[in-house]
Amino acid sequence: MEPNVNKQILAVGKHIRKMRADRPGVRWTQKELAQKAGISTSFLSMIERGERAPHLKTLERLAKALRAPLPSFFSPDSGRLEAQYRPLIALCRRQSLSGRDVKRLVSVAKTMFR
Repeated sequence: MEPNVNKQILAVGKHIRKMRADRPGVRWTQKELAQKAGISTSFLSMIERGERAPHLKTLERLAKALRAPLPSFFSPDSGRLEAQYRPLIALCRRQSLSGRDVKRLVSVAKTMFR
């Protein structure tokens, strides 16, 4: 594999590990995330260490389990979200808000801060 591809695989793995470890509320172990994503713990471990490149379907299952958009795995700024917004995002995830619910929340916030 080309060096840039290896760097991207490593970055994706690190980001998945960070998302798993930094979950709001109870943090998941590798075993817990692997079970929720339908993959083996050892495979998740290899992904997180950048030793294996997961297929798109595997990434989709991990994103679904983490309640994160798939593109966030590839965004260079995804791990640098400003700290002040993290509680709001955590609340949305804990409440399992739908896209419609998020739009309503944004509408309320716009009205509040006019």
